[in-house]
Amino acid sequence: MDAPARSVAEDLLARLDRALPGRIEGFYVVGSACMGAFRPGRSDLDFVAIAGRDLRRAELERLRVVHLGRWTSALVRDVAIRRRWPFVCNGFYLRNGDLARSPLEVTPLAGHVGGRFRIAEREGFDVNPITWQVLAQHGIALRGPDRERLRVRTDPAELRAWTHGNLNGYWRRWVERARRPGLNRATVLGRRFIAAGVLGAPRLHYTFATGEITTKEAAGRYALDVFEPRWRIVIEDALVYWRGAPSARPYRRHPGRRRHDAADFVSSVIEAGNALPRDARSAFGK
Repeated sequence: MDAPARSVAEDLLARLDRALPGRIEGFYVVGSACMGAFRPGRSDLDFVAIAGRDLRRAELERLRVVHLGRWTSALVRDVAIRRRWPFVCNGFYLRNGDLARSPLEVTPLAGHVGGRFRIAEREGFDVNPITWQVLAQHGIALRGPDRERLRVRTDPAELRAWTHGNLNGYWRRWVERARRPGLNRATVLGRRFIAAGVLGAPRLHYTFATGEITTKEAAGRYALDVFEPRWRIVIEDALVYWRGAPSARPYRRHPGRRRHDAADFVSSVIEAGNALPRDARSAFGK
């Protein structure tokens, strides 16, 4: 794990121990930080924590304070001062045994994503087959058994069905949002929003086609190979942004074109995903 990501993860765990002494039994880093694709100023720190048993109301409130305090600090330090994406910790808290169940049947004790802290809600958190598989194959334990000794349920058919639903649900809404006029481009349609879409939708296509999980950057390279050459400019633009490089030349003079191209590309990824074989065994080569 890269040093900046490890430092933030260890800091969060220390804060949790002060707020909830003895309550966090397991803490696992997932997402880009555990897959060798962490990018400072672009990536979040994603985690799964095991609290063991239910958290009392007072414990949940202390948890809320920890996460919203870190979120506020990140906004001041990264957005206001450094003018970059806030380095935040997004994740959720589970009971013992939840990882051995289908993620579609699990409701987290609590979770935090981008300044939103919620209790006992599934909506908005990465409680899904992709997170379960990333944890099982790549997760890094800061506390608790290593991933090889964890009981994490993975199901290829469930992963494929969920991925198909996500392509046709979340990503269709993303396209509608990107095409919606009159939004504040600085906050909603900024380059990170667009790059996350251009690289994020092919990740789902890759998983739907292969049964494996990949990173945003690897998905961008996959998209360059798989999709039509007319999408090369918008894909390469997303990749250079994610790597911290200048934008592609066609978008410097016409930044509005980037948003429209991105929406059209993501829409094409969805349709390409729907055209893939529906039989998981043939799609995954089994």
